[in-house]
Amino acid sequence: MTGFLIGLGTTAAIIAFVEIFRKMDLKLIASLSLAVIPFIYIGFSIDPRELALTIPAAGFFLFLAYWGYRKNYILIVVGLALHGIWDVLFPFISKVAPHGYDLFCITIDVLLAGYFYWKLRAEK
Repeated sequence: MTGFLIGLGTTAAIIAFVEIFRKMDLKLIASLSLAVIPFIYIGFSIDPRELALTIPAAGFFLFLAYWGYRKNYILIVVGLALHGIWDVLFPFISKVAPHGYDLFCITIDVLLAGYFYWKLRAEK
């Protein structure tokens, strides 16, 4: 429950930041969110087997972020939603993932996916 509440607060802070600076390119912010979040997992990967899984996963999400920015924002939204699945699987991969980190991250990913879908759809 704590992970969810902290994730909710973090998401609210991100959305507040985006709304305060709404003149910024929203699609760029969404893309950067998807690009940066997966690289945090590399810090929780301490052995070669874990790195062999997290580095390609981070690259995949970086690819979705880039193509979502260049071609279609839906790829960013889908990438954030897919990252939620990665959040659920990651504690089985990493020995040092903090307790509750999966719930914290999935909360952020799902809420940001919904927020960016809603906002970017309205811009189109």
